Amino acid sequence: MLSRSAARRYVDLGKPSESLGVAALAAGFVSLVPTLAPLAATFAVAAALLGTFLAGRAPERYAGGRKMIFGLLLSTVGMGLFLVEAQVFWRWKVDQAYEARLAVTRYRLSLVEDALGRYRQETGEYPSVTGIMAAKTLLEPKYGALVPTLDAFDGALSVDSRPEGFLLSASPPPRPRTDWTPPPIVVQGGFQPAPTPPPPPEVIPEAPVGGEGGLGAQPPAGDGSHPNPARGPDPTTPKPGAGTASQPQPAPAAGPGAP
Repeated sequence: MLSRSAARRYVDLGKPSESLGVAALAAGFVSLVPTLAPLAATFAVAAALLGTFLAGRAPERYAGGRKMIFGLLLSTVGMGLFLVEAQVFWRWKVDQAYEARLAVTRYRLSLVEDALGRYRQETGEYPSVTGIMAAKTLLEPKYGALVPTLDAFDGALSVDSRPEGFLLSASPPPRPRTDWTPPPIVVQGGFQPAPTPPPPPEVIPEAPVGGEGGLGAQPPAGDGSHPNPARGPDPTTPKPGAGTASQPQPAPAAGPGAP
């Protein structure tokens, strides 16, 4: 209850001011915007605290306690949303930065690949070199203005070059907040060996098929045209020229004018 002097001042001054309560409520609504949440929530808390203090000292001049309470509640909700969205945004930025480093690693491998290609254009073959430092000493600066030695994750690049081709690789670390490790980034070029032809199929000989007229059929026994070498020639087979002299020869036909 107000005292008589306070009540008289309240009647003389009219309705007490709720400007601080309105300011706290407005700042609470603004704090729902993620980018403005920290600043708006701070302003809402400051307005609510100041309004509460002044209302306790001069209630006939300052009021708006309900508006201050609602402003503080909205500020709390806005800051909660801000923290959640900030965490999601931070994770997205971390993943984006990881993908950007993968792209930088591929670009650095392409620089080494270009330097090896220029060496081959001049000499006709790729250099015989193993290790990124040896490749850098050989290729820079004649064949490449800058031959990188590290990937975007501060890991050393792997180089294995032979006259017929080369193999470049980089091993990225696991993705942040996960146990997943991407496969190595590999760049290879040059003359690749032809694939090994498959072995010829194994040929299995077929068994001879017996029977008359079939493959591998044996001649009938007693056939003189196919003598058995183990038994010798068939005695019933006449020798060449034998028995032809005893046979009578036919007389020649008489021609015209014969006597």
